[in-house]
Amino acid sequence: MNIDEIQQAIAKLSPDELTQLREWLKEHEGKVKAGASDGSNASIEVTLKRLRGSLKGKGLLKALMEEKYREIDREK
Repeated sequence: MNIDEIQQAIAKLSPDELTQLREWLKEHEGKVKAGASDGSNASIEVTLKRLRGSLKGKGLLKALMEEKYREIDREK
């Protein structure tokens, strides 16, 4: 699903559904921010999943993972 399809689907939502979507987005954003700032393996996995499509097959994903794990080790 691309952004245009998502926008079209959102445009068809009822006011109640739109309110539910806003609440979910706010909660989801909070979880993502919390995970991204704590340096945990879970936040690394979230970041890697977001990047997986653009980095697939280029060896960059592995390099990114190794770099992030080195950063975590330095912080300990």
